[in-house]
Amino acid sequence: MGAASKIAAKDLRLRIRDRSVFILAVLVPLALALIFDAVFGSALEQGELSLEYGVVDEDHSDLSLIFLDTLRAIEGEGVLTLTVFDGRSEADAAVESGEMDAYFLVSEGLGAAVAQGGSGRIEVVGEVDAPTSTQIATSIAEQFGAGVATAQLSVSTSAAMLGAEPTEEQIAAWTEAAVAAERPFMFSDVSAATRQLDAPTYFAAGMAVFFLFFTVQFGVSGLLEEERQGTLSRLMSAPIGRMSVVAGKAILAFVIGIVATTILIVATRLLIGASWGAPWGVVMLVVAGVLCSIGIMGLVASAAKTPEGAGNMGAIVAVILGMLGGVFFPIGSGDDLLSKLQFITPHAWFMRGLGDLADGAEWTAALPATAALLVFAAVSSVVAVGLLRRRYRG
Repeated sequence: MGAASKIAAKDLRLRIRDRSVFILAVLVPLALALIFDAVFGSALEQGELSLEYGVVDEDHSDLSLIFLDTLRAIEGEGVLTLTVFDGRSEADAAVESGEMDAYFLVSEGLGAAVAQGGSGRIEVVGEVDAPTSTQIATSIAEQFGAGVATAQLSVSTSAAMLGAEPTEEQIAAWTEAAVAAERPFMFSDVSAATRQLDAPTYFAAGMAVFFLFFTVQFGVSGLLEEERQGTLSRLMSAPIGRMSVVAGKAILAFVIGIVATTILIVATRLLIGASWGAPWGVVMLVVAGVLCSIGIMGLVASAAKTPEGAGNMGAIVAVILGMLGGVFFPIGSGDDLLSKLQFITPHAWFMRGLGDLADGAEWTAALPATAALLVFAAVSSVVAVGLLRRRYRG
């Protein structure tokens, strides 16, 4: 390792004189993180959901009172705030002014229609700037309607089994009792499977891991530069192991990657308040991420014939993996193809690892993502070293 360290130290001095490494490794990702946070940060911020709903009861039947009592029960759980309006005009004004997210309009004749075995209407009028809250209100109304329909079916089935024709009053009473006995919907606090990064941390982490793959190229592409300049053959003929030259370039890439990412972490923490999580967990992710980027970019360099070719191929690989890994925009964790494909990229695992560290989690929360990154690093490095051995054997 002595020869490899000396080669790395020599290359490091050369790279320090080349200011482009500071521009690409630090200034550009930092500037983009600041710009993305300023432009798109507010769009990604998701505060605590507060539901402000109103009710206009034009029916005043027992069934409409059951609906109102159900909403009040949910209000008692702290899920929403409910306001009862005397008329529709007052509720419309509240929605238009932004005081209410939406209101329920219980149309006249709801109870009578249900008593006759038919259906009534509960309309939802929502604010245009609160689509999520309006959709939740719509779901509440739909679930209540589904509960009423289920109760009607149960009452009709029971009456048929008894062989007697119940009166409308009996049907209405039985239906209302069935609806009131069991709430047709419920709210519960369910923790997400994965924690989400806040906007400053998301963009800072995304730019850090995205440009990391460009940063380590300053080291791994050095072999091709030495080869073109004719100095590689002299190094190979020196009384040192051939792989010491490769190791020296890898050490250089590792040092540059660690230093650049550390600077970004500190700078974004101070400038935009990025919250990276438990320090030891972040250290694990950064080290694993740097090793992974060296392995993948080393694999690209081993397949290229010129430094320019390695740079072009490396840029294509970095951009594809970065976009697929969600460094520019969040990718959900559903069952769609894109949500599944993102985890074939190290970028997604790096971002997920930081997400696991969010909200004060212990450093051990980053272990799964770190392990995944190390697998990427090991596989790509083994293949890259094998190709380089074959290329420079003599």
